Amino acid sequence: MFALIKRNIKIYFSNIPGVIMSCLGALIAFFIYIGFLQENLTSSWKNVVNATKLLDLWMMAGIITIGGITTSFQALGQLVKDRESRKFDDFMLSDIPIIKQYLSYVLSASFISFIMQIFTWIIMGVYFKIVDQVNIPLSAILPGIGFVILGAIAATFMNMVLALFINSSTTFSRLSAILGAAAGFMIATYMPYGTLNDWARNMVKLIPNSYEAASLRSLFLNKLSEKLPVGMRHSMIEYLGIHFKIENYQLTNLDNVIVMIVMILILVIVLSSVIYLNRKGKTKSEGQFSRR
Repeated sequence: MFALIKRNIKIYFSNIPGVIMSCLGALIAFFIYIGFLQENLTSSWKNVVNATKLLDLWMMAGIITIGGITTSFQALGQLVKDRESRKFDDFMLSDIPIIKQYLSYVLSASFISFIMQIFTWIIMGVYFKIVDQVNIPLSAILPGIGFVILGAIAATFMNMVLALFINSSTTFSRLSAILGAAAGFMIATYMPYGTLNDWARNMVKLIPNSYEAASLRSLFLNKLSEKLPVGMRHSMIEYLGIHFKIENYQLTNLDNVIVMIVMILILVIVLSSVIYLNRKGKTKSEGQFSRR
């Protein structure tokens, strides 16, 4: 299994254009923000202390999360290619159980997602430090890395469910482009959470990585938001999606951890069911073919 993990990671990082393309969803959001949105958003927040820094950190949290979703999905493209070329069937002839084979793709994609999120974090952190003198609190780094790990795992299991229904690399590429564009809306980054209607907010809450983005926002913005008046701070928390509410209960970062773990377990059950049904269907069709 570890040989398959190493193979998948090596294939991903050996394709430099592919690595850049997998980061495209996050990079596009970053360039759009610094090129078009930053000035407009800041001008509408003239009465807020440190508005530029607040918005930079808010956007940074969202873009890190977008990068985790898109790179995880792109990494799972290797599974689609292996199934399309029948290499996956060749692996099944080895003594590695099929669950471990699928697990190798999950672990390699989760690792890639984690690495690319950290890379995005560093690039944006350096840029905002130089340009806007933005400092990420040291107290946010370790818990932030923890949420990045959870987010990488959650994104991979979510994307894995999608990947299992794709049998063509062409279809995968098209869906990858759609996911790259949609990820920012899925976690309320392209449009602030407070501007969404109730239906859209509920949809955001169904995406496990939304809780990663919310927690990173909370960690990054905590010190700066303390300087705001209480009323303005509460409004900002609601508007920017720093803390979600479920039935009027405001989730804490610990609550977000619990929610993400529960969602990951649900995705594991769904994924296991899909794999089982696929194998059962394939075995049945092979049995009918052999009788003919």
